[in-house]
Amino acid sequence: MKNWQRFIGVVLVSLSLVLGRGYNSVAQANPTQLVRQAQQQYDLGQSVRALTLLERAATIYQSRSALLPQIQILTLTSLVQQQQRNWQLASQNLERSQTLIDTLPPSKSKTQVQAQIWNVRGHYALATGKSAQALDNWQEAERLYREINDIRGIAGTNLDAAEALNRLGFHRRACDRALSSLNLEQNRCQDLDTEALALIIRQAGEARSPWLIDSFSTMANSLLSMGKLLLARDLAIANQHLLAESHLVKSSTQAKIDLSWGNIELELALQAKAQSTAEDFQFHQERAHQYYQRLKNLPPGFNYDSFRLAAQLNELSLNIASQQWLQANQLAARIQLSPLSDDLYASLQFANSLRLLQSHPAQQYDVREIANLYLNVAQQAELAGDSRAESYAWGNLGELATETRLALKSSPQQMFERALWLAQSISAPELSYRWQWRLGRIYRQQGARVKAIASYQAALANLDSLRSDLVALEKEVRYEFKANIEPVYRELADLLLTGSPSQSDLVAAQNAIEALQLAELDNYFQDACLTFEPKSIDRVDAHGAIIHTIILPDRLEIVVATVDRARQQQILHHYSQSVSQEHLEATIIQLRQYLTEPDRTRDIQRLSAQIYHWLIQPLEVLEQESPQTLVFVLDGLLQTIPMAVLYDGKQYLLEKYAIALTPGLRLLNLQKNSASPSFLAGGISRSLQVGQLNFPPLTNVPDEIAAVEPLDNALLNQQFTPENLSTRLNRTSTSVVHLATHGQFRANPRETFLLMWQKLLTIDEFSRILQTRRPGLEPIELLVLSACDTATGDRRSALGLAGIAVRSGALSTLATLWQIDDRSTAQLMRFFYQYLPHHTKAEALRQAQLELWRQTNRDWEVPAFWSAYVIIGDWQ
Repeated sequence: MKNWQRFIGVVLVSLSLVLGRGYNSVAQANPTQLVRQAQQQYDLGQSVRALTLLERAATIYQSRSALLPQIQILTLTSLVQQQQRNWQLASQNLERSQTLIDTLPPSKSKTQVQAQIWNVRGHYALATGKSAQALDNWQEAERLYREINDIRGIAGTNLDAAEALNRLGFHRRACDRALSSLNLEQNRCQDLDTEALALIIRQAGEARSPWLIDSFSTMANSLLSMGKLLLARDLAIANQHLLAESHLVKSSTQAKIDLSWGNIELELALQAKAQSTAEDFQFHQERAHQYYQRLKNLPPGFNYDSFRLAAQLNELSLNIASQQWLQANQLAARIQLSPLSDDLYASLQFANSLRLLQSHPAQQYDVREIANLYLNVAQQAELAGDSRAESYAWGNLGELATETRLALKSSPQQMFERALWLAQSISAPELSYRWQWRLGRIYRQQGARVKAIASYQAALANLDSLRSDLVALEKEVRYEFKANIEPVYRELADLLLTGSPSQSDLVAAQNAIEALQLAELDNYFQDACLTFEPKSIDRVDAHGAIIHTIILPDRLEIVVATVDRARQQQILHHYSQSVSQEHLEATIIQLRQYLTEPDRTRDIQRLSAQIYHWLIQPLEVLEQESPQTLVFVLDGLLQTIPMAVLYDGKQYLLEKYAIALTPGLRLLNLQKNSASPSFLAGGISRSLQVGQLNFPPLTNVPDEIAAVEPLDNALLNQQFTPENLSTRLNRTSTSVVHLATHGQFRANPRETFLLMWQKLLTIDEFSRILQTRRPGLEPIELLVLSACDTATGDRRSALGLAGIAVRSGALSTLATLWQIDDRSTAQLMRFFYQYLPHHTKAEALRQAQLELWRQTNRDWEVPAFWSAYVIIGDWQ
């Protein structure tokens, strides 16, 4: 039991309190020493010897009529029996200890032992898969420890409760519990940044709590699961320093730290793989292998078995992720010799890895062998009452049977239904959504459309409930978003839009498309800090039309929402275009490349005419309703091109309509700034080098900023710092923030930034500046980011641009899709601010873009100069 050492420390301290000092330890063997020896034998895997020593200690206490120590020995005996998986005896000893302690009169010592019993009940519940019950037990233990002000006991139960919360997927709460064990002023992990964590590490180090390394380890595991990998790494570094300073040889503690290091590097590698950054993936992969190798080389002994097995299983996952099939095959063969049957979740992880290996043509794993692994886990989990493990086993077995057409006694549908029932019985939405998704596929194949839609919608409801803690999903699911989460949304939209969809079908499809946009942003940032509420176009803009798109393998689906002005209500229209995803995306990528090249106007018109034919030409409703503004919710690579440039053979779309973008109406912030317009402008005009990056000068930035506010009041060059920006934003109710500086949006959020003076400001840092203004100030009406650059044809880079727009807290954002000539930008911005007082933001941008065409002294009618600008968010 991995918490034995921390728990036994509490017991050994309390034994002396319970017994007092009146016994002759010379006449008999010291029972406290026997308990220590039992601990040593337990650590060596000698559980039978440990039980013998505990029995001897119990006999001595019995001869002394010392009932409380006897009860404590019963609880320790239960812990050893739990490690032996002897659940019946472990439970009987717990019940016996409870019966005995109920016979004693109230006292401080009794309260302490009662707390210890509840503590061991928590371990029993956690070991048998009842994490919620374990949490309740530890909360009761904590209450009793607080009654007697047992600081060590309070801290220990907080750390135990954190483990249960991590098992349940509540990683933020788990981290908060571990943090509270340090008894510091800061107690919310969600508020942690690098500076705040450094302060905690320093203050906790000065306090020197005996459980400090355990606290940091638990926090690191929680932060790791929350996706805050750099903070987890800081804690691992702190733990390494603490261990070195202690001058104690604690190989198990070093193993725990090494495992944390390996898991951090594994997560960084998987994250890099998901973001398609091959160099980072290789770097972190190699570092993870180094830590796992150290753990694999640990000497034999129970004390190290769990660390060694965890390292092997995680390294196997890494080998598969990096397609190192030979190494993966060799490692899998070694793991098969391990006693996996003792650990249900290790068995599940191993079976899942074998499934991935089996699907590779070079591997020869017997499908029935893998199926038997799942069946064995299901049977053992049922005996242990571990519904979570049993649900995993049946659901994964159903997936295996579906993938390989393996014939078993139960059908895949029956397996998924069993897995779903188990998941729902323990309120596990992170499991329920997967089995509902799989059942939705089966129902659709059976032609049961209504049941299929209901099953998909239930899956989406569960995913929505997980938004605040998407990290509750397995990392294999989290980092394989396109394979394990995105299809749920797309398949539901596909199902709803097949045939002749009703208005209710169209509403549901519209909701699924917007939910997908939200999920993609959550996945990009690896958190979910965006709030929303459903909205319809009739409540937002009676003269607008919103166009939802979704790209499916064989077609482009379009749902258009317009307003019936007579009845003042939203009407949905559906269009379907037969074009393959491959052909559509190839056209988009080529157009996006040509858009940045001024001499490619004819090629641009040819390609944009093709996309116009697919996306705009079928929409007869636009001719009928004559909206003034088209608002696009764009899917996939469509986000990388400006809709303004779509060409009908005679005119660009810009010449007919004002145009805006949004990830969905539900993300619109319709709050208005009621104060008189006030402006804040800043930017960089000089060339700069920050780290390894060189940025050329933007010589026309002073002219651009002068269109917003006087230069002597602007934050230009050295004045353009995060501190000055924050100070200015907190001083007045600024309604327009105009930043003329280099900006880069990339697939990796850590490579997405705005250039400040001698600093690259990340999205998180920038959002924090804008969102932590002092209370009472009006919202920012418009954020302008000129000179930005989004990677050509990169879908995830476009998410960075959309993300900074919605996470900034500004109602609207005007930005560029690529960096363009700053002379034309300065001119366009001057025109934009001239039109803005008398038009909507989208219309003001449209007029400014058209105004560029009229500059006869410059050839700015070329799309490369005018089409890069987009309005994201509230267009009015």
